[in-house]
Amino acid sequence: MCERMKDALHDESTTPADLCELLLTCGRENLAALAEVSRQTLESHVPGKSYFAFARGSDRTRAVNDALFRDDPDAIERFLSALRADKAASIPAEEITHACYALAMSFACRNDLRNKDDKRTPGLFFEHMVGSLLFIRLGIRPRKQIQVLNLDLDTPLTTDFTFDLGRGNPKFHVPVKLSTRERVIQVWAHQKVLDGVYGTGRFLGLLVCLGETSSAKTGVVEVCLPDQWRIYQMFIAKMHTIYYLDLPYRYVDISREWPVIRIKSFGEYFAEADTLGLQG
Repeated sequence: MCERMKDALHDESTTPADLCELLLTCGRENLAALAEVSRQTLESHVPGKSYFAFARGSDRTRAVNDALFRDDPDAIERFLSALRADKAASIPAEEITHACYALAMSFACRNDLRNKDDKRTPGLFFEHMVGSLLFIRLGIRPRKQIQVLNLDLDTPLTTDFTFDLGRGNPKFHVPVKLSTRERVIQVWAHQKVLDGVYGTGRFLGLLVCLGETSSAKTGVVEVCLPDQWRIYQMFIAKMHTIYYLDLPYRYVDISREWPVIRIKSFGEYFAEADTLGLQG
C-alpha cells in the first residue's frame, strides 16, 4: 500500500478522487485488521495523556494515544468526502486530526505487527499520506526536488515536498516526519537554502509531525527539545508553522514566546490553508 500511495501521488493521471479512495480503502482495511487485535494499556509519563499498544502474543506495537485514536472508518470517510468537495473547512479541526491520526497510526501499528524490524515503511506512508492530503486541499501536485541557483553547478535540492501555487501566490516547503528527534536540523537547513535562493519568506516552512512519543522500559514519554528549536529559529531560518497529530504540550508553550513558532494541530491546517500566505 505504501508504494501504491507513492506512485499515485506522483502519477500525473491520478486525480484527487483517486487518492481519497485509496486513503479510505487503506484506513478501512487497517482498522478492520486491528479490531481483531487486543489492546494493552501502557504506563504514561506524559501529563494528561494515556496510551495503549496493540498486542499479539509477544509482539507489541508503538504507543497509541488513547484519546486521539478513533476506530471509526466513517469519520475518515466524512473528512475525505469533505476534502474532495473542497469543504474540509466545514469539518471541525479536532475531527480532522482524529481521522488523520487513525489513518496514520492504523497503518503504522499493523506494520509493527507484521514486521517489527521495519522502521522505514510507516514514515514513508505518513509522508505520502500528508502529501496526498495537501495535494487534494491545494489542488497542486507536490514536487520532491527544487532547483537551486548556482553559478557553477545546476543542482536540485531534494526535499520532502514543495508546493508552488503559482505567480503571486504562496509557496510552501513541507517537511514531513514521524517525530523530530532525529535530524530535525535538516528542516531548518533546507529552509535556509530556500530563503537564500528565493528570498526570505518566499517559501513558508510548514513542518508536519505525527508526535514525539517514545516507549521506554518505564513507560511512554515525550521527547521534546524546545531550546534547540529556539536556537534553530533564531540563527538558521524561520519555520512558519509546525503541525502535529499528537501535539506535545511542551511545544505549545514555545509558540507563546520569542522567537515565535506557530505550533498547531494538523486539523487546523485545512481551515487556514488559503490564508497562510497572508499571515505574519
